Order: sequence, then structure tokens, then C-alpha cells
Amino acid sequence: MAIKPLMLCILALGFLPTGPAEAQTAPAESEVGQPLPAWSEGELDIHHINTGRGEASFLVFPDGTNLLVDASGKTIEKPPFSLPTKPDASRPPGEWVARYVERALPLSRRRIDYALLSHFHGDHMGAIVDDSPHSEQGDYQLSGITEIAEHLPIGKIIDRGRPDYAYPKPLKSRTVANYREFLDWQTNNRGLEVERFEPGRNDQIELLRRPDAYPQFEVRNLMANGAVWAGLGSEKRELFPPIESISPGDYPIENKLSIAFRVTYGKFDYFTGGDLSAAGDETLSSADAWKNVETPAAQASGPVDAMKANHHGSWDANSAAFLGILRPRVIVIGSRAEGHPAVNTYKRMTSQATWPGPRDVFVTNVSPATFKTTYGIEDAASTQGHVVIRVAPGGASYRVFVLDDGDEERRVKAMFGPYASK
Repeated sequence: MAIKPLMLCILALGFLPTGPAEAQTAPAESEVGQPLPAWSEGELDIHHINTGRGEASFLVFPDGTNLLVDASGKTIEKPPFSLPTKPDASRPPGEWVARYVERALPLSRRRIDYALLSHFHGDHMGAIVDDSPHSEQGDYQLSGITEIAEHLPIGKIIDRGRPDYAYPKPLKSRTVANYREFLDWQTNNRGLEVERFEPGRNDQIELLRRPDAYPQFEVRNLMANGAVWAGLGSEKRELFPPIESISPGDYPIENKLSIAFRVTYGKFDYFTGGDLSAAGDETLSSADAWKNVETPAAQASGPVDAMKANHHGSWDANSAAFLGILRPRVIVIGSRAEGHPAVNTYKRMTSQATWPGPRDVFVTNVSPATFKTTYGIEDAASTQGHVVIRVAPGGASYRVFVLDDGDEERRVKAMFGPYASK
């Protein structure tokens, strides 16, 4: 089912530049065993960073604008449920992410332009616990996003809760309280901008350097807080009924409030949706249909070439209806615990009954226990390492690179493709 990794040196595709010729550089060669060549003008890079402790993705857009999605970070659970920190436990996960991002950044830009938190869980933003270190800058502790900002400046943070962090009820966890202290200090002392994610928009995350050179590039906001893009302009529709009509015990859980968006570059499309969940959707009554968030997110997106799996490939996400709409050629699962991916989820992802056609599944970290319980996982395209999707200039094709996560050299373990964008 998988395209075999090319174990020889291969040249990047020679696509014509999409911007002025003087701004283009020829993509470098990629070779197994050597560090991944640096991003080149016109390429779209999507890095899925494995720390073993949560999710973090880093995108470099065709003009060099960049976006960090989630921040990994310390989690409340302890091994054996959680996986060991990668590449090792000498640094916290957030610092490892910052160091990875610093190496992936274009040389001319040593800052994070946009950082987006898909939702407020510790494995996506960094949980604060008793021994979380204190910042040398402000009166807040470090984990995940706050740790990353200690090492790299951030221009704008986008989340689902700004400004009051009160939906569906006031968010009062220690982690969120610390995050808000961090935002206040950064906005007052570092000029950080903070915005609420707005479903429907395609101008909230945009190219900052050469937008006119890449009119075929777009980040479309699809979903957050149960609101979903309606498909026309920037209009959205509300899935959830007014909060005052919902009993507190029936409030949507944090995962179902996750942010989802689609990246489009020419013919290429990529979906990411945080920890969107399908838990209980198969038994919902018509009165409770509003609790189904995965299917509407997929309908708003439409088919894609590649996607990040919802909720780490857990048992409660990536429903057959959701996958059957997206029909991805490439699926990346950012695992952080035993059981990622779950056997039922992996079966849906690989079954021709879900949707016909070839597909390759890449998992950032499969534990020995998961190898024993998720039947067929040994046939995945990859089961260990950072996963990088590199889209060729113009978006007509893309490759997938699996990088060694045992150190910081980002050496290529395997290459897949090229795939033709749909």
C-alpha cells in the first residue's frame, strides 16, 4: 500500500518559480542519512515534531512566513502511559520544540510569526505543575508555549478563548491561568499580539512577506468552539445551541472545541484539527446531533491530500464519516502515549471500505506496547521520527520525509513520493 522509501539520493522537482525569478533558489538535494535540506523560497514545509510528550507542528509558507501549531510540553500523566521525551529528557519538551523550530526557520527570519493553540490541554500548550520552572522575564512558569517564547520571540498568538477565556464556562485551570499571565506580560513588554480564532476567515493567517507572489496560497479557518465555516465568503454557522440552553453536565468537552483549519497551495490541501473528537457520534439522537463536530469540519474542508490525525489517532476520533470525506493520500499521526494510534482508528484509516484508493500512514512514535495491540501498525509507512511534508513550488506535488528524532541533526531516515496533488 505504501510507496517504498527511496534509499538513493533524489533531486527535488524542477518546477518553475511562482514568484519573481530573482527571489527563487533551487531546492537542494535530499539524501538518506544526511540532514534535511533547508526550506527554499516557493516550497511549503509542514513539520510534525516528535517530542513524545504532545503535539507540535511547524509550517513554513512559500514566502517564508511561519506558523507554529501547538507546543508540546509537559503533561500531567507519567510513564508508562506517556512516552519518553525525545530526543532525551535533558531538556523539557517545549525547549526541544523551540530548538527544532530555530533550525527549521529560514535564515533571514529568527522568530515565530504566528503561534496557534488548537485547544487548552497540556499536551498541546504545556501543562503547569509544581516543579515547572519560572520565567526569567515575567511572573509565570514555563512549559510548552511559554517555554518556547523564552527562546524565540513570537509575533502573534491565536487561540479559541481570547479575550475572556470563558466558553463554555470560565477556564480556571492552573495551566490556563499561567498562560494568561504569560500573555499579559508578553503583550505589555514584548509587543505580542493575541487574537481569537475566527472560523470562516482566510485572512487571519496570511503571507507576511510576498503575498502577491503566491495568490494560490490560503489558510482557511474551518472550525472552533463549535462554529464552522459555511462555505461562502467568511460566513460561519453555529453547530452548538446557545450555551444557556445546555445543562452544565452536557457542555462540549475541550477536544470538541478544537480549532481546525485547511492549508491550500495550488492543488495541494492539508487539514489539521487539534483533538476534534467523534466520541459518541455514532449513537447520537437527532436532538443531540450538534455534538458531532468531526463530520462538519470535514465537510467544510472537502477532500485533502494530507492531514494530521485528530486526537493523536485515539479510539474516539477520525470517524469513518470524517475520513471518507477527506480521503487523504497521507495521514500523519502525532502520538504521545500508549495506544496511539488505537486499533479501531488505524483500521478505519487503512480500510478500503472507508474510502477507496492508496494511502500512507506516518506515526511519529509507536511504543512497543502499541505495536502489540494495534494490529497491522507494522505496515505503516513509518512508526518513528519527525514527519515533514514538503510541497513543491506551486503545489502540484509533494514529498514526505521521515527524520531521525534521536538527536537534533534532522537526518533523513526515509523519503516517500513524489505524490501528485489532487
